[in-house]
Amino acid sequence: REALRRESDFSWQDLSGIVSALMNTGLTNVGEVQEFAAELATRAAGCCDSIGNQALLNIALAAARLRVHPDTLRPMAWGIAEVFTTRMHRLNEIDLRQWLEVQRYCGLPGGMAHNTSSQGPRSAMSWQQQQQQQQQQQ
Repeated sequence: REALRRESDFSWQDLSGIVSALMNTGLTNVGEVQEFAAELATRAAGCCDSIGNQALLNIALAAARLRVHPDTLRPMAWGIAEVFTTRMHRLNEIDLRQWLEVQRYCGLPGGMAHNTSSQGPRSAMSWQQQQQQQQQQQ
């Protein structure tokens, strides 16, 4: 709540780090956490072109994993889709997987067009399965 009140004190990168950290704390069902993620996604939706790729993906992915309603997140997802048309060459494999997860969560056409054969076997895994596999590899 304090981060939103003092939004001008934080960069988008800072705010994306805050929401990502909240996502990883297991506070998915805490109303204030979901409200923060929803408000952040709503504010970011109008200025995606001025936010870096990593911050955009962090905010959108955290909002999706914190179960912000897809209707709330969808305007941001469309904004990301628009800016990614010119930034796609700067996205790595992890970025693309995260972007696909957001598209699928929001029901964007790009998320529906990808199938597991074009994205490799890991895209069919849930986020939790991917996290477990990454931990086993470390």
